[in-house]
Formats: sequence, structure tokens, C-alpha cells
Amino acid sequence: MFGPGPITTDKVTDEHSSDIAQKIYVAIEGEAKIAVIDPVEGAVIKNISIAGFSPHNVQVSPDNKTVWVTGNSAGHGHSLLPIKSANADTGEIPDEVIVIDPIRDAVIKRIQIGAGIHLAHVVLTPDSRYAYVTAQVQGMIYKIDVKSYGVIKSIATGENSEPHGLRISPDGRFAYVAMLGNKSLGVVDLKTDRFSEVPLGGASVQTGITPNNKFVVVSLYDTKQLAVYRVSDGSISYIDLPATSKGPIQMYPTPDSRFIYLADQGYYFSQPSSQWVYKIDIETRKVIKEIKAGKAPHGVVVSADGKFVYVTNLLSGDVSVIDTARDEEVKTIKVGKEPNGVSIWYKNN
Repeated sequence: MFGPGPITTDKVTDEHSSDIAQKIYVAIEGEAKIAVIDPVEGAVIKNISIAGFSPHNVQVSPDNKTVWVTGNSAGHGHSLLPIKSANADTGEIPDEVIVIDPIRDAVIKRIQIGAGIHLAHVVLTPDSRYAYVTAQVQGMIYKIDVKSYGVIKSIATGENSEPHGLRISPDGRFAYVAMLGNKSLGVVDLKTDRFSEVPLGGASVQTGITPNNKFVVVSLYDTKQLAVYRVSDGSISYIDLPATSKGPIQMYPTPDSRFIYLADQGYYFSQPSSQWVYKIDIETRKVIKEIKAGKAPHGVVVSADGKFVYVTNLLSGDVSVIDTARDEEVKTIKVGKEPNGVSIWYKNN
């Protein structure tokens, strides 16, 4: 079994990094690194190398003590595209969950999961006690004990089900999983870790949950829709995106639970690329603003104060900063080739 490659960072000092009150972490899939952005400076202040692995998703833990990354061994490509499953007995390097210390911005743990299973997204429970990670090709969700870094449970979702993006409800009761292959919303009861599904009729990419825990939203790439699941009664409604939509990917709600910012990427599955981010009113179920971003917008996160939206642009290699007061892109930050997942760290929790 092969071990990980050397871990390096750029020349920015740890002292500089640790004094910053807020940082944005971006998974740079095409360069095997995590870019660290100071939003005040509007620039990358550090690059954390995870040589030999392509990071697809990055997630700051709720307690802001760790940063979690899904790392796939080089050569496996994007986790949304069709991938041939690898055999774990062929000697290939296992895909890993990689843990970063956000104070030193250094890798502190690598958790080997399996070869060719293609780890997609990782999330943590609100108490930061457990991490859940999807293995898209394998059709599995892994539960990791944050204290021991050990995998303590494997939750099967079925052959060709392709679990991809996932989020955990604010009350910590359920994980909601976008099932790309099954075209459904997966629901994991976190008390029992039992898995069930709600059919949606479109290729599900990512989920989002409003902070008030009323709605779960799911991006449907092929039907160009946002599905809305009402938690109280399990009812489903759909928001049709503009006719120019090329294929929605990630989304993020505002802190007041009123709006969703949704990245319309395209590009995957032979689609043309887009450059739009949609602002959606969750109550009226309408797109109320189309915001021009970079080429092929992918990952989305909204700041805790609701003032800014950060969007990774897959093909232009940058991050768009959107001012929510104006709903306009006010800055772009170059980060590297094929930026994907994005998450925000706060020093004072």
C-alpha cells in the first residue's frame, strides 16, 4: 500500500495565518491543493499541498477546530463525471479523508478509505463529533469518529445509487444526501444511521438546509430545477430555473432562511458552461435575481453575517465574491485550476 506524498505549504508564516479572524478554504481539484483565502485582503494567503490527491470537497467543522477534505488519488477525474470503479486489490492508492488544522494550516491526519471509491462530500454533525462522507462509485456513506479518526460505520445506499453532496440538519437528526444515480433525496436518520429515499425525478447533485430547518433543497442537474422538500410533512415542490440554465450544482441558504444562492455550472455531461448564480426566494419559489459570476460556477458558501457569497468558478480558476446588498460580483480571487468545494472558518467560532 502506498503512503501519501510529501506535505508542503507556501512561504506564508503560521503567525500571519493564525492572526486572521476569518478564512475561506477552497478545494483546488486540478492542482492537488487547498487554497486559503483572507477575505479582507481578497487574496490567497496560503496553499496547502495534498500531493497525489485531487480534493473535491472541503468542510470546516462546526466548532471551527478542523477542516475536512475529500481527497481522491490522482487520475480519477471529477466525482460528478462517470467513473469506472477501481478494484481495491489492484494496488491503487486508497482515496482519503484529509484533516487540516486551521490554526497552522497544516495536514494533521489522513484517513484511508478505499481505492477507486471516489469520495465526494464530507460533513460533520453540529456537535463536531462525527463526520459523514459519501463514496460515490461505491454507493456508500462512511461515518467517522472525529476523536479517533476511525471509520465506525458503513451505510450502503445501493449499487449505482451514486451518493454525492450531503448536509446535516441544524438539529443534528438527519443527513440529507443528493443521490445522483438514483435521482432521489437520501435521508439518513443519524440516531440509527438507517437510510431511506425520496424520489425526485432528476439527477441530484447537492443538498442544502435552511437554518430554520423548514426546508431541504436539492439541485437537479438534468431537469434544471431546484427541488424543495418540506421537513414538516415531507411534501415536494419544484422551482424551475431560467430557460438558459445549463445545470445547477451547489447552493447555500442565507442565515435568515429567506433565500438560496444556487450555482448554475453546466459543463459536466457534455453541457455548455454557464456563468450565472441564481438568487431564489424560498417562500415564493421564484428566481428573483440572476448574478453573473465566473466561468462554470460550482461551489457556494454564504458568510455567517449574510453579507457575502463566495462562489468557486471551475473553468476560470477563481472565486467570485458577491455583495448581497447589491447582489453583484464585486471581486474575483484567482485560486488555481478547477476550484470546487468551499467553506468558511471563523477564529472565534
